[in-house]
Amino acid sequence: MADNNNLNLPFKMPPFCENMGIEVTELGEDGRATLTMPYHEKLEQPYGILHGGSLFTIADAAAAYALAGTVERTKQFVTVEMKINFLAPVKEGIVEARARVLKGGRVIPIDVEVFNENKLVAKAIATYIILDENRKL
Repeated sequence: MADNNNLNLPFKMPPFCENMGIEVTELGEDGRATLTMPYHEKLEQPYGILHGGSLFTIADAAAAYALAGTVERTKQFVTVEMKINFLAPVKEGIVEARARVLKGGRVIPIDVEVFNENKLVAKAIATYIILDENRKL
């Protein structure tokens, strides 16, 4: 289990992600982040593999933390679009999402690769937008 307190996280892990066991294991100011999630049968779909929504969630969370390392902590941002390709089923072990910001600006693309025991199982691209000062959530 990662000690998220030592990573100086820009925001607390959302309860939805905490319930899935997602943790931040690496966070850089260079627009990179790595998150992990243990396989659990409560996250399965009907055929006994990890539900795609679980992979999507860890990918989106990894993108958010990668972006958070590049912007002022007072800035708010949200996902405006995300696409994911599922490449292989996950049946056990640890899932790891590695995200990196591709380009700065107000509308920001973020690349995410999701691994299971060092095997690429999903690839995602997320687009985030940094909100205007007068359009806070």
